[in-house]
Amino acid sequence: MRMNVAEKSMNTFVYASSKDINNVREYLVALTEKEIEDYCRGKHERQPDLLHEEKEIVAWYNNPTPIMVAHHFTWVGKGKRPPMLNISRPFKYGDPKLWKWTPNG
Repeated sequence: MRMNVAEKSMNTFVYASSKDINNVREYLVALTEKEIEDYCRGKHERQPDLLHEEKEIVAWYNNPTPIMVAHHFTWVGKGKRPPMLNISRPFKYGDPKLWKWTPNG
């Protein structure tokens, strides 16, 4: 079954915050709770060399604001971060021979 734009929203993701042994808070987003829990247990390919791999899940969020998700939440799900969670960057126009998209401004 195909979803239209109105049905696909920010509520299709799971949001949480965690902290490590140094009380450093990290905001996490994924498609399932299991992906976030695996990340906090150290079973994730993006954090292979942690000294103390356990992270405590502090809170689960139901509906964070989109700007908070775009700026502060780290994607820990499988695959690439979905475009819906990113901020669009403008296309940098200049010399037509050198048109390119630059993510840093």
